[in-house]
Amino acid sequence: MAKVHELEIKNKYTGEIIGTVPADTPETVNDKIKKVHKNQHLLREMDFFERAQILAKFATKLRFKKAKLKDLVVAEGGLPIKYSEWELGIVMTGFKFCDWYHQFIEDKPLTGIDGEKNATIKYIPHGLSACISPRNTPISLPLYQMGANYLVGNGAIVKPSTACPLTMLEAYSTMKDMDFPGLDALDLVIAPGEWAVDEFLKSHLVKIIMTVTSSHTAKDILVRYGRLLKKTADKSMGVAMYTQPFKQFFFECAGNDAGIVMDDVNLEHVAKWNAMASYTNSGQQCFSMKRIIVHQDIYDEYIEYLIKEIEKLKYGDPTDPTVDIGPLGSRRILMMMEVMVADAKEYGVKIYTGGEKIDTGEDYGLFYTPTLVEIKPELCEDLSKAPFLWREEAFGPVRSITKAKDMKDAIRLANASNYG
Repeated sequence: MAKVHELEIKNKYTGEIIGTVPADTPETVNDKIKKVHKNQHLLREMDFFERAQILAKFATKLRFKKAKLKDLVVAEGGLPIKYSEWELGIVMTGFKFCDWYHQFIEDKPLTGIDGEKNATIKYIPHGLSACISPRNTPISLPLYQMGANYLVGNGAIVKPSTACPLTMLEAYSTMKDMDFPGLDALDLVIAPGEWAVDEFLKSHLVKIIMTVTSSHTAKDILVRYGRLLKKTADKSMGVAMYTQPFKQFFFECAGNDAGIVMDDVNLEHVAKWNAMASYTNSGQQCFSMKRIIVHQDIYDEYIEYLIKEIEKLKYGDPTDPTVDIGPLGSRRILMMMEVMVADAKEYGVKIYTGGEKIDTGEDYGLFYTPTLVEIKPELCEDLSKAPFLWREEAFGPVRSITKAKDMKDAIRLANASNYG
């Protein structure tokens, strides 16, 4: 077996080492896959409502640990403390009322062509799910992935980001402490995604791959799966026959979200919410508003309101309850923001505010000031020639804005990106 090593987890703002975590190896990953697969029967021996009640009890246990979990989210995730409450709250609320989801998987009668109800749709657990979670949400998404699979009777292995695994490990420890029924059918893998994904793809026991990630990473996973299938091709019968079984893929992929502001709104109110939608968590959210398209008749007035709201945003120490924007998750994100802004400048764009980096020279305490870049509508027409900032997702605090003639034109511009 490969030598077990430890990962050092650092505070995103101070660089302080806040924990060390034993890293999995390919051998331990496969051991966990086998264990979870073997114990899935523990989940299926309970009915849906029993599992829902257990998740509701778990939500209560999480509430008792809320202070500690919030501190971990802030430290390893860099999320401002004011938003860590939301990060935890959506999970606790979701688990508390998860019995509501039964309506989607309960037996459903089918009416035949003769008008008689002579068939029934039954939902059964599909099998072991390998879940890969992103760095920007240390607890909500990995716990949702684990909880959703548990609720429907699937075993689950969750791989949180190696940049911020401590919060999820604390949540899993809470499960152990409460003697969580069926816990042997759930586990965590602490390993780099580069090779952990390959282990999940190769295993015949893994039936589902579930991830929340960039569209490019999701495509890369599919490319890897295609290569794996190709390696198993047997053409001895004259046609290609593949021994690797099909897997199901559930991807939530980030895009290049556009917000449209028409001339019938309260501009001050909309500007406030657009700033929040664009820059929360330093713009490192898959659902952030990345592009803002404004009706030409209100464009100049709206810009004034929006700039005021952006410049109100405070960045700095995420433990400060007045801070809106915490540190970036990695140097790669900082570099991407620099590249996008530099590329946009080549097109003669106007930068209304921001455009500056704060670089400690380390992998922590990194910031890019909240930035708003005007891109002329004509630059958005041909994607092969459009600024990088317009056609690709800006996973950081840099946003683009342009004007539209009317709603039809705004929708056309919204669709003018690499994501449609």
